Amino acid sequence: MLTAAFGEFGVAPAGSRGHGVRRAVARMTHSRDRQMPRFVNGYQLSLDDAALATFGFDRETVSHGAMSAIV
Repeated sequence: MLTAAFGEFGVAPAGSRGHGVRRAVARMTHSRDRQMPRFVNGYQLSLDDAALATFGFDRETVSHGAMSAIV
């Protein structure tokens, strides 16, 4: 009954709370997903050419990926 009274004044009912938290967590997750390639490319650029070749990469491809991840 109390939530119905608050609903009349424009306050969200108890059942619809939590959307702001969900949206904040989704935004944080999205920003972390965008940052991850930068960290990975930075680490790959710190490796020498022999180590990159072991994992199937070459320096030019990794540096090109690092430049595209900045944008």
